[in-house]
Amino acid sequence: MAVILDKLKSFFSNTFYPEEDTIIKKSITKNNLPFFIGWIAIIFWLDCYVLPIGTVDSSGKASILLPSNLFSYLYPLAGTIVLLLLNMKGLLYYVKYSAAAAVAGLLAGIFINDRTVSLVSAVIVGIAFGHIVAATDFGFFMVMNNVERLYSVSIGILISKVLFLMKLSLLDNSFGFKFFQSLQVIGVIIILACTWFYKKSGTREYIVEGKIPEIKNFTVLILACFVFLFNDFIAPALWKSNTEISPVTLNMYHITGVFLGIVFIVILQRAFKINICYILNFSFATLALGFVVGALEYDNPGFGLFMALVFGISYSMGFISIYYMLGIISKRSRSMFFFKTGIISATVFYVLGFFITDLLRNVNSVSLYSAVTISSVIVILIIFALTPLLTEIFYSAEWTDDLYRRDVTYDTRLISRLSEFKLSRREIDVCTLLLEGYTMRQVSSILNIKYSTVNTYCTSLYRKLGINSRTELTVMFSEYLSKT
Repeated sequence: MAVILDKLKSFFSNTFYPEEDTIIKKSITKNNLPFFIGWIAIIFWLDCYVLPIGTVDSSGKASILLPSNLFSYLYPLAGTIVLLLLNMKGLLYYVKYSAAAAVAGLLAGIFINDRTVSLVSAVIVGIAFGHIVAATDFGFFMVMNNVERLYSVSIGILISKVLFLMKLSLLDNSFGFKFFQSLQVIGVIIILACTWFYKKSGTREYIVEGKIPEIKNFTVLILACFVFLFNDFIAPALWKSNTEISPVTLNMYHITGVFLGIVFIVILQRAFKINICYILNFSFATLALGFVVGALEYDNPGFGLFMALVFGISYSMGFISIYYMLGIISKRSRSMFFFKTGIISATVFYVLGFFITDLLRNVNSVSLYSAVTISSVIVILIIFALTPLLTEIFYSAEWTDDLYRRDVTYDTRLISRLSEFKLSRREIDVCTLLLEGYTMRQVSSILNIKYSTVNTYCTSLYRKLGINSRTELTVMFSEYLSKT
């Protein structure tokens, strides 16, 4: 008995109290702090106050101030247009002006009691937030490390869900309205403060505008879109359709599921070293379970609560896993093309999700819910079939061994190693592209420099590395090549 107790004590100690080098304050870097705080603030602001997704109730309280339907369609479309018009530096440089416009528009909507002003404010804030979200997404996927992504998503999800539950309880009285109205303004001001440092923090990363990663890497974008569609739109529309249970009770069960999902991820990766692909599969399995229960027992209040709980688990596990996977590929690829493709595809699926949400809300039909449920389960089974391909893309050590380290991606490991040889930044860029299989002429085109300049960099880096050929370069860094 004593042996069993010692093992249990060791298990929980290793799971929830990691060693010194895994403490959060040692994992979040000062340079990335604006993106870290900005990401949490945006999740909190959007999910709690504006978008008709996530834990938004069905009573129409999706927004305190803004016409939510207008904003919900406007901000992702505006973000897509901004990405198409601006390069990386422009995206990060001008975002502070968009944040200032969002603050001004929000304050105008609060203090000027006029319907026309409110509508104009919604347009201004929607367009501005499109730019803000696009720039913050760039920091999240292309700049932040894996630990920062894990904590920012987990904290953002928990804060937004808990505050939304408070919103359902307090918004019916004047004090609650003013309280959340104040939080809405404070949230935008925090975002404005963060965006002021985006350019300084983000432009330290070397990003190639026209570089296209391997085609197989784009499969994760399709997977991500289905995660968003199921967890943000279809599943909430189903469990919120149960009119026998109050929205507060349903959301309480959903938030409990969200918290359990985060705990499950910590236990699975810390104690059992489970590959991230299988954690994502577990999220889809809980989704399928919720859909099946919903189809069989649509009018049963008890099963309605079970659906809310199960969908909460799938929500947190699905979002944390997919954001982690997207972050690995995005930062490793260093490709603005991949990043922009991901944002545009997410926009298309979000617009589709808004349409599905409105359809399910307005057409209260058991047959429609059954059709949506069956279709969702079929799609989930197809995703399960793709697991071998996804496992091939993501090597397990990335999730199991490096989750709490700063230096976690292929690029950062390689760059850190090359820096030990006193290579310049440009020599590191050339060396990295050579190791990825590009010819010297392709490197010249990607970096937009002359072929003779690339040749000069190669001569210099070969001398510093103590080698004489590209074959020796490949052998020297074969450890990194095996993980690309």
